[in-house]
Amino acid sequence: MNRRRYSRGNNTIWKFIRNRIRYSLNIGQIICVILILFIILILKLLNNSISTNVIQIIDRGINYEFSIKEDGDRILGYSKKLMKLSQDALSVFKLGDRSRYKPPIKGSIYNPFGETVYLDGKTSFNEGVDIIPNDDKEPVAIQKGVVKKVEDRDAKGYFVTIEHEDMTTVYGYLISTYVSKGEQVEEGDKIGSLGTNKDGNKYLHFQVWINGKPVNPTDYIDFQKKGWFST
Repeated sequence: MNRRRYSRGNNTIWKFIRNRIRYSLNIGQIICVILILFIILILKLLNNSISTNVIQIIDRGINYEFSIKEDGDRILGYSKKLMKLSQDALSVFKLGDRSRYKPPIKGSIYNPFGETVYLDGKTSFNEGVDIIPNDDKEPVAIQKGVVKKVEDRDAKGYFVTIEHEDMTTVYGYLISTYVSKGEQVEEGDKIGSLGTNKDGNKYLHFQVWINGKPVNPTDYIDFQKKGWFST
């Protein structure tokens, strides 16, 4: 009998404690909610200045994210352009690799391509190469093409310009020509005859142009190849 009363009293105490704990938790939650509501009310009373700033900050963040996407698109576009430029550059290198044509005449290069600086400080730029022939043979077309120009440059003789599929070639210092403007020429066709210079030598001035610019003929012509040209 006493044990039953003790057990009932003990249960009552534990129930009271659990209720107090639950009540305390509820009070804590209520206090938190009240604090949040109070903070929101304060924000409202501040004429929405803080809220506006927050919105502006968020807006800036959103806009920045969009700008990152735009920048990414730009970078992708630039990458594609770079890839295209790289492919164009590779096509030029491939041209150089596959277009090792026979030279226009047998001989040796007397004056190379590029800039020459003289002792007096003056400079000159050779847009091609000057070749001294080994014999009396005449220069020929290195590739099939169409004659675009035949120019008389007085003391320098005639200059013949031939447009090919991948390049343009120029043959100069000619005393006479065997071709005329608009004429179709084939690889190996004779272009003209060379005159004799004051020093007793004959010279062929030979140029290669790609994309409207002069390039070093030795990059495209195999001057060591047997056939028309030998050193």
